[in-house]
Amino acid sequence: MKITSFALKNYRRLADVTLVLDDKTTVLVGANNSGKTSCIGALHTFLKSPDNLKVRDISKLNWKTINKLGVSIEQKFPSSEDMEALSVNLASLLPSLDIEINAMANEAYKVRDILPDLEWRGGAIRVRIAYEAIDISKLVREFVDTRKVVLKHYGVSLWPKDLCDFLEKGRNLSKFIKPKHYILSKRSAPSVNEVLQPFKSEALKKLIRVDVISEQRGLGAEDNTEQKGPYSEKQRLNKLLREYYDRILNPEDFPEEQDLEVLAQQQALEKDFTDRLNAQFDSPFNELKAMGYPGIGGNPTVEIAAKISGMDALQKSSSVRYRFNKEDEEFLPESYLGLGYQNLIYLTFRLLEFRDKWMRVGKSASSGDNFEEQIEPIHLVLLEEPEVNLHAQVQRVFVSKAYDTLRNHVDLLDEETTKDKSEYQTQLVISTHSSHIIDDIDFKDLRYFRRNNANTSIEMDHTSIANMSELFTAPKDELLFVKKHLKLTHCDIFFADGVIFVEGQAERLLVPEFISNSFPGLSNRYISMLEVNGAHTHKYRDLVEKLGVATLVLTDLDSVNGEGKSCFPQKGLEQKTNNDTLKKWHPRKEELDDLVALPQTEHAIKSGNAPLYIAFQKSTLISGQEILSRTFEDSLILANFDNDYFQKIKKLKDAKTNFDFDNESLSKSLYDYVQGLKKGDFAFDCLFHLAENEANSFNPPEYMSDGLKWLETQLAPKV
Repeated sequence: MKITSFALKNYRRLADVTLVLDDKTTVLVGANNSGKTSCIGALHTFLKSPDNLKVRDISKLNWKTINKLGVSIEQKFPSSEDMEALSVNLASLLPSLDIEINAMANEAYKVRDILPDLEWRGGAIRVRIAYEAIDISKLVREFVDTRKVVLKHYGVSLWPKDLCDFLEKGRNLSKFIKPKHYILSKRSAPSVNEVLQPFKSEALKKLIRVDVISEQRGLGAEDNTEQKGPYSEKQRLNKLLREYYDRILNPEDFPEEQDLEVLAQQQALEKDFTDRLNAQFDSPFNELKAMGYPGIGGNPTVEIAAKISGMDALQKSSSVRYRFNKEDEEFLPESYLGLGYQNLIYLTFRLLEFRDKWMRVGKSASSGDNFEEQIEPIHLVLLEEPEVNLHAQVQRVFVSKAYDTLRNHVDLLDEETTKDKSEYQTQLVISTHSSHIIDDIDFKDLRYFRRNNANTSIEMDHTSIANMSELFTAPKDELLFVKKHLKLTHCDIFFADGVIFVEGQAERLLVPEFISNSFPGLSNRYISMLEVNGAHTHKYRDLVEKLGVATLVLTDLDSVNGEGKSCFPQKGLEQKTNNDTLKKWHPRKEELDDLVALPQTEHAIKSGNAPLYIAFQKSTLISGQEILSRTFEDSLILANFDNDYFQKIKKLKDAKTNFDFDNESLSKSLYDYVQGLKKGDFAFDCLFHLAENEANSFNPPEYMSDGLKWLETQLAPKV
């Protein structure tokens, strides 16, 4: 049995999304403020803490509509017949979560409380958790009565100003709005579910156990630090160990045979310590009697009884300490260890605690009659930003081992085959901003949260979720290259606001300099820059379209003659491009004359859902003549032809002189010069020149400027 998907509606910017879960680990990725944290918060709220829902969790677009409902009931108090329609309208604006669970026919006894019909023989089961008004008449009456008081004081801003304001204050939302649970029928049409009958929330809790580690771990803070957020984790390691001991190991709860000797020693020590303490406090207690206590009336006398347990050893911050060598006496207290290691220990212990409590390890197994039968078939663990305070290498190792830690139990893992047993399912959902974490993650496990602007279907900025398993479960050759290339370079394309593909080392080194000097709007954006030559950039097309991210491709004209050999570019000679990106992605033209004549407006297109701009060398006017360049290097020289840096190079100075006298084609001279270059040396020499003096600079080639202006416009805040 496993969860196959969650369909969430009307929750913050997640107005209508479907999160498909992997059998084991699902990793949520995406740019900042794309909705990953909201998704974790929503699952926690719906499945574990339903009273955590706040008015601000409702999608912003729906606030106005809810307030319009408030205005309508103020103007005309609804009749009993209208109350039902009002309740339905309000429910359609509130958050809801559809859960699809896949179970086998032999698991029918586990899911009997949520079966859609008696004909079910295994497969999908769908249920819905929907927030609704529990008593619409009472909600309407209290809102209208409260508003009448406000209207008597016209001109003064008083609560509530509207229906959302009424629900937001105090506990009004949780007072009037509660989650209800429904069984859904099989889909009769795409995205259509018929609601069958309600069921009790306990039925779902018996099937799915939910545990959460939030990003607000606050390690290093004292135990009494104020907690913030619905599932904040602020605590020290010693507190975590105390809780683990109390819930899993404590010998005082349902003692086993091996606990009895320890308890006998503990109780003897307690008696000796009690006698000693009472003797020490004899004098103060006698002074207390002089004050009239205990006096008459049956007041109890005071004495001290010592209580000693393993919990006492874990009460102070010094109870957790670190020793460099077992033979040494020296140790360090908890606070002296780096936050990275503290966080690693903390996360590991939390996972151990989640697993052991789920499997009823230790004392938890004896806390009720037949408790073993109540183990939930599905354990859903939500882990938010595990990279906090972890070094890059530790991030990779931890995430690759996290699922195995959650499964390391005799009832979960077959010792002989080391494969998961199917009776109990663990599903781990991780949200992250770290490209290091997904280096060792199979891309099919990624779910990309894509930010979208308002459109005809959703009139607000919203998020959609792209399921990477659709691309990478059985990837074609192009995507195998993409997967290998990203893992060998970096995976930050999954977190970027925009992507720039460049041809080679020179562009990768100098484009950031152009951005810094001339395109400040891009300096404030998270840009992923990938070095992929024109023979392979088009292989990223499927991924770019899936992500829907604004993409700029800075590529080369790469002219070849009729024999397919490299040559300097000339119009009118039936030359072609050797660049597969231009031939296979956009503009899908091969003739050089067609490419050079491509109108400026046709460089930008929509490639699937992704805004795309393909930039390549076009004609440059030098002394009134059109000059073509073939690659970035000769186009950079052309854009800075009078720059002293280049004019100090004899071959370029001679080329300029010859061009002034019209003795030789400048395109050919630059082509010949670039062909003799080591492009890496050229790039670093240019970079060293820029570093020597802050006044030194280069103009970007025109095709690059056009592309970077386009990307800057794409990523500019929408006013």
